[in-house]
Amino acid sequence: MNPRSDGKNDNGCETRATPDAHCGPFRIALFPFATNAVGRVPAAVENMIALYLLNGLSRVAGLEVVDLAPSPRGGEVLSLAGTLSPDEVREAAARAGAEAAVWGELAFKPENRPVVEAVEVNLLFARTDAEDPPRRFSSLFRGLRGDVRSGHLSVDVPALEDLAEESVLAVSEMLGMERGALRPERIGEGMTHNHRALLYFVYALRMVGERDWKIGFYRKAIAADPHFALAYINLAQLLLGEGRNGEAMRVLLQAQSRLKGSEAEPDILNLLGVTTLHMGMWEEAVKVWERALSLCPAHREALCNLAAAYATRGRNEEAEKLYRRALKSGEEYPLACISLGRLLAREGRYEEARGLIDLYIRLQPGDPWAYYILGACLASLGSDEEARFALAKAAQLDPDGEAGFLARRELERLKEG
Repeated sequence: MNPRSDGKNDNGCETRATPDAHCGPFRIALFPFATNAVGRVPAAVENMIALYLLNGLSRVAGLEVVDLAPSPRGGEVLSLAGTLSPDEVREAAARAGAEAAVWGELAFKPENRPVVEAVEVNLLFARTDAEDPPRRFSSLFRGLRGDVRSGHLSVDVPALEDLAEESVLAVSEMLGMERGALRPERIGEGMTHNHRALLYFVYALRMVGERDWKIGFYRKAIAADPHFALAYINLAQLLLGEGRNGEAMRVLLQAQSRLKGSEAEPDILNLLGVTTLHMGMWEEAVKVWERALSLCPAHREALCNLAAAYATRGRNEEAEKLYRRALKSGEEYPLACISLGRLLAREGRYEEARGLIDLYIRLQPGDPWAYYILGACLASLGSDEEARFALAKAAQLDPDGEAGFLARRELERLKEG
């Protein structure tokens, strides 16, 4: 799940709290927790806590969260037996480009008993640029009851939100963030208070790997709570990825009907526009994105999607205005950077395009298309040595793909010139 600045929702409409005058979204790595118990019930609780921490750190505190939990393999979710050391965490977080890390352990109570009645949550926090001992936050969560033998689990979702809010506030304080800039009321935004729907959602999102299983669990989550916004959005994205556009459209139309007037409606409309375009209905897709922007003018994904639609029809001036609106939010938005950079490069405005692509690479390193566009711009500007470096990087990152092919062709042209 893809998650800004002033406005009304998570797509470009909230003021982010930024620690220590850091420029741009502060990146924090969230590691899997060590646990003293195994099985479906402990794994589900662990993933629920992690999910709400992810949601809270991004929506409440405006942080960019790198989720380092391993993907499920063969239908099995593994938990750590021992807590990671601070040195291990700092090294892994730094490799992920994070400035800080959160990790820790969960102790299910009572120990060595099949019925789970509480979990002791011990979070550790450290910055990657400091050698200070990690700071600790501890809390006892009693809002659950589970039976390891049967797999039955009941969770008090408002109590889970309270736990996540306390944890996020503790992390924010450790980062030196201003309490007044945080939005704790957003801790459960887009989520559900139905514990069965939440359990199905967690299974789909974090505990099963097969797409058909994911789709099935998302459908169960929606059946348990017909107003569960994120379940609709995630299900539609999965269906789109499978090329099942008609099914995705039906899911989103159902979501729009049930969630009309909610904070999630612009997100639903944005994805509905993507689905509509995939089905070959350009004019209808444009109208859907315009509707999303009428509800949230700073919805950056909708701005970029509508701009891309205009660009495909040669309406570059309108597309450029929309991309620039997406960049006006006071934050660096990678999709707008590379999209506008590509558009300007096609128009021969190489210097400005170069600046945007440079910025995009700093935000999203490792994209071969960015290095290809940058190399082509540098070559057109006469900076042949820098161009060769960027083009070689594109070829290295994408040896068998189109970006790599185009980069190698441009390198040959430079050699001949």
